[in-house]
Amino acid sequence: MIRYAILTSGSCGNSYAFCDGKSSLLVDDGLTFSGLVRRLEQVGIPFQSITDVLVTHMHPDHSKGLGVLQRRLGVRIHASRQSFESDRKLYYRLGLTDEMVSLFDFGSSVSCEGFTAFPFRTSHDSAGSAGYRITSPDTTFFLMTDTGLYSEESLLQARQSDVLFLESNYDETMLMQGRYPYFLKQRILGERGHLSNRQARDFLEQSGKIACPVYLVHLSENNNSPEKVKEVYSSAEYDNIVICERGKTYGGYDV
Repeated sequence: MIRYAILTSGSCGNSYAFCDGKSSLLVDDGLTFSGLVRRLEQVGIPFQSITDVLVTHMHPDHSKGLGVLQRRLGVRIHASRQSFESDRKLYYRLGLTDEMVSLFDFGSSVSCEGFTAFPFRTSHDSAGSAGYRITSPDTTFFLMTDTGLYSEESLLQARQSDVLFLESNYDETMLMQGRYPYFLKQRILGERGHLSNRQARDFLEQSGKIACPVYLVHLSENNNSPEKVKEVYSSAEYDNIVICERGKTYGGYDV
């Protein structure tokens, strides 16, 4: 049995947890140390069980807690080689030296305690950004967030998964009518930005995973709302979708 949780998602911080009863894996740690411990307690995952962290990319809302967590528990930090080599100063700023980070190349797998991860490229303005398919003897998870577009590879990884975590960042109309400056709107809309609500729905339909448990994450505070997301998932076929509000914790779910 696997217990999993969305500890938090959105610009305020991002972290996802998976526990097989003995060891736990995180994807990203954009929380303070105390915030991470508190949220893990809420979902019934022991803090001391964390052995590995997979990094999607180095923006602070995904990475700011990595250094403290590594020093407290000695966890293995896994990141793409391109991310580390391009943003080495960001890793060092967190106190993560070369010896503390295990690097992977796309096309290879990542071994963690109780889990195996298969990274794939995402399209974001952070070098070497990654999504993951995470396998265990019981369940396979798919996680893709912070990407301006999706690829055939990401669709293939989703089709092999049982539970999906997918970015649904913005509503196009809210973004274009909002107060963000033009350059920022173009960044979000661009190929290295984020997925809109409609792009996320298109991904789910193309992947054929609509009937699976799906968690829509990383909703923008200013350019989206749960109500706007619901507008593109109005039919009964989307009953398995959970819209994860910004900053809230969802878990622990057992599969």
